[in-house]
Amino acid sequence: MRKFLVSFALIFCAVVASAQDLYWVFFTDKNGTEFDPYAYFDAKAIQRRVQQQLPLCDSTDFPLNRTYITAVDRLSEEMIGESRWFNAVAVGTFRIDEIRALPFVAAVTPIESHAVPASVSSEESAPTAAADIAHIYPQLDRMQGKRFVEQGIDGSGIRIAVLDGGFKMADEHPAFQHLRDGHRILKTYNFPLKRENVYGWSSHGTMVLSCIAGIKDGNKIGLATGAEFLLARTEVNAEPRKEEVWWMMGMEWADRNGANIINSSLGYGKERYNPEDMDGTSLVARAANMAAAKGILVCNSMGNEGDDRSWRTLITPADADSVLSVGGIDEMGNPSSFTSWGPTADGRLKPNVCAYGHAFVANPSKTKPYTYAYGTSFSSPLTAGFAACAWQSRPQLNNMELKAEIEKSADRYPEHDFRYGYGVPQASYFVGEQKKAAVGELGAISGKVTNQRGEALAFIYVYLQRNDSVINYVMTDLDGEYALHDVQAGTYYLTFDALYACGVKETETNIVLGEGEDFVVNHEIKCSPFTDRVVGQPTSINNLVPRKRGVNARYNFAPYLSWGFVAPAGPTKPINYGKSESFLIGLRFKGNICKWYSLGVAAEIGATWYNLKKSRYDYPYENVLGPNDSLRYTNLHKENVRVSFLQAEFYQRFRLVPGGLFGYGLFFDTGIYAGWNFYARHKTVSGEADYRTKTVTPARMVNAFQWGVRARLGFDIVAVYVQYRINRLDVMTPNSLDLEFHGWAYDDFPALEVGLQVTVPLGR
Repeated sequence: MRKFLVSFALIFCAVVASAQDLYWVFFTDKNGTEFDPYAYFDAKAIQRRVQQQLPLCDSTDFPLNRTYITAVDRLSEEMIGESRWFNAVAVGTFRIDEIRALPFVAAVTPIESHAVPASVSSEESAPTAAADIAHIYPQLDRMQGKRFVEQGIDGSGIRIAVLDGGFKMADEHPAFQHLRDGHRILKTYNFPLKRENVYGWSSHGTMVLSCIAGIKDGNKIGLATGAEFLLARTEVNAEPRKEEVWWMMGMEWADRNGANIINSSLGYGKERYNPEDMDGTSLVARAANMAAAKGILVCNSMGNEGDDRSWRTLITPADADSVLSVGGIDEMGNPSSFTSWGPTADGRLKPNVCAYGHAFVANPSKTKPYTYAYGTSFSSPLTAGFAACAWQSRPQLNNMELKAEIEKSADRYPEHDFRYGYGVPQASYFVGEQKKAAVGELGAISGKVTNQRGEALAFIYVYLQRNDSVINYVMTDLDGEYALHDVQAGTYYLTFDALYACGVKETETNIVLGEGEDFVVNHEIKCSPFTDRVVGQPTSINNLVPRKRGVNARYNFAPYLSWGFVAPAGPTKPINYGKSESFLIGLRFKGNICKWYSLGVAAEIGATWYNLKKSRYDYPYENVLGPNDSLRYTNLHKENVRVSFLQAEFYQRFRLVPGGLFGYGLFFDTGIYAGWNFYARHKTVSGEADYRTKTVTPARMVNAFQWGVRARLGFDIVAVYVQYRINRLDVMTPNSLDLEFHGWAYDDFPALEVGLQVTVPLGR
């Protein structure tokens, strides 16, 4: 028992230590520090600043005060990393109140995030040699990549940093032989392990890199085959809350080492934030904007939450204002089902552009070196390679001018929407073969949306469409009014979508907008009475977000079924293994305190079958027959006791790694349970032919109350559990000499139980 409790305590402490108490500690100043930009920056970083007329000595690049760092380190269990840009250190500590009280600490922020690759990562078989395209693969043709190739534009002179989870076999894969031969992988760094080797751990980074600069048999997979590269590993699934720190450190590392472009196919979403947080104010979004302020073009995938109706928006840092955010499309030109949509929570246009989310990529396998893969992750590096070529063709542009030009080059510009952005960038725009048509004076469409009783309907999406393509959208205000500005002359129709009310759409067709004209359309939504509930809602747009259900809900009900086996622990009698079983059904109620921690209670009913092997005369017969009596039998017989019970459990959950089909991910539960044994049945079967089988159901056969500790380690809906009963389960069983003569004896039954549990979230 003592060993079990010690082990349980150690496991509990380890889980708690890994699941909490990580913080950003922000300092008040950088007093007493010195900075030499020529010693700190790579020559390419100096060149970028000079070309874009940026200061070489900016306070955000100054080092942190080492005295401050030392003081915080003394009060911390772990120093995770630091950020010059934000004058902060990331630490793991249980003494945060002492750190917060230090005079040079300006603020403290908990770290609760989890970075995930913005890729679905499902793969198809690799194409055969006969199926290989003779020039450039369709993912590049869609961007008119041939135009760059014909002009000899391959991203030469541009330095690209790639932040990802690892670059398995990139140091030996044939797709990157040209980079190795040209010594154009300049630097690498593994932030989780604090060393240079990045060539392992994940295939995701290898696939992403190939979308920027890969070559197969002389055919380009990505456009920037002449660029230079910096490779950083910043993601580790086992350390979810530290990845934000490593990502930000990777951004600063890329800036210091002269990156012109940063590609990030990573993002942070529902594991830390709510949809309304996607407004460009997260720390990683601010870091992305800071990189843009240093003259770097940041390309980031929108995310893969398009199929998740509980989220239905983008992830950060794709929400950052200065980031070139990229959505995914399929081979038919339609938005990929998995790609995240815009806009940002504060209504800004995202994505900026789009590219293929289904790509031909390098695969880190010696038997299958190339494959197809799905994911918005691949749209961003394809665009980053395009951007490198575009920048090579227009070297006089700064990063924000280049971002604007890439938007203008897209095939839908100046029309835009929250799935395509401005569309797919086109190389012909940068090599002078195609000019955008002049845009005439722009007009506006406005109106008011009401219900059947003429009442204004707040918060209804109004889509402006042409040829089944949404080119603009807006949401009504509290008075049901809307206005779509800067609309080109043309023929349109409107879709009024009560997305968060009754879920139906109605259209108003044949809107012909003249140049510079203002068109007014008032419309009545014919919807179910439920629509009327929208009226009078609070003004916050956050009320529009569909209520999360299932595991992501604030509160969650879930039925479950447990099946376990009793095991001996302590001085209990031996049992028949595989036959002493426990069955339990229950209903669990869980409330999420934060993204990784929740509390819950459960009500359950079940039964345990104890199958014991006992000596026939294990009762203290000396007191009856005398110590020298010759009637000592050692024959074994079997006893079966069924105990039925009602139980309640109080537990806490630590969500270690999110994910899974139902959203649970990897989790650890620990708690206590207490139960009332309302029924017991005993059956004794002799091991000898002359001993009768007895079945008894006495009213006072079992101790009515039991309690103990319980722990579960699970993934998604399946968990392995272990529980240990703290108090004795004193079961009165018939003694083995003579039931009528000697009455009942007490047995201390096995207290340890292990098993499996299946839990299904409701309403998901």
